[in-house]
Amino acid sequence: MAGTSTEYTLVALDLDGTAVRSDGEVSERLKEAVQECHRRGVTVMLATGRMVQSAIPYWRALGLGAGPLVAYQGAVVAMMPEGRIVQKTTLPQEGALAAVRWAIDRDLLTQVYVGQELWVSREDPRALHYIEVNHIPGWVRGPDEIMDWPEPPIKILVQDDGAVLDAVRGELEQVVAPYPIRVFKSQTDYLEIVHDAVGKAKGVAGAAQLLGVDQKQVLTIGDAENDLDMLEWAGMGVAMGQAPDVVKQAADAVTASVDEDGAALALERFVLQMPMR
Repeated sequence: MAGTSTEYTLVALDLDGTAVRSDGEVSERLKEAVQECHRRGVTVMLATGRMVQSAIPYWRALGLGAGPLVAYQGAVVAMMPEGRIVQKTTLPQEGALAAVRWAIDRDLLTQVYVGQELWVSREDPRALHYIEVNHIPGWVRGPDEIMDWPEPPIKILVQDDGAVLDAVRGELEQVVAPYPIRVFKSQTDYLEIVHDAVGKAKGVAGAAQLLGVDQKQVLTIGDAENDLDMLEWAGMGVAMGQAPDVVKQAADAVTASVDEDGAALALERFVLQMPMR
């Protein structure tokens, strides 16, 4: 287990459930902690399942400046603030087709991330709000259109009630088993599908290499199953207070919940070495 005496020079923050509260906002305390990190020469970056475009407002809100962003669960590394993609891993073509056919056949809301666009299998208020608020090129595609992509998707997201997804997850994993694909939950009602070579740990490791930062000097903070690999990989991994037990057990430390400023508290304690307040 990592100690608090290490000097961490790179911090990777998950977004939803970590940097972003349940009301969709970033707290002032976290903004202040991030800016204090910058003043002390510590780089803070985001490692998220979101598209590059939808991460940009939070990048700006936190004042992160120039640096790498890990997006799409690690399938993309982009240089900010311009969003220039320097690394991208798409799903295998036949595996992506099999996954989407399976989801459509079961009438599950299916989101397909193609290039810089988001294709949605049907009209859905939450998905359309996400597209509108984040100014993403997004389209509703019918069952045939949604698989007529110009290149394999970067990721696929299947959305439904958490209990429904838990019940069908094993079936989906069997469908994609012949292909280099991983399936995991990023939120209770999100089941995500990416290339097996993709993960936040690999994305953060690539960013650390670009910045010349040693693995032991990296601190990561997250709250969900898709954060497990980066929590385990980093010199120190911190789980949010509301994280599932499996995530907490994989971390070196557990902070407060997202709505109790857990990410800011972790930065203050483990990076800035500030007294608890």
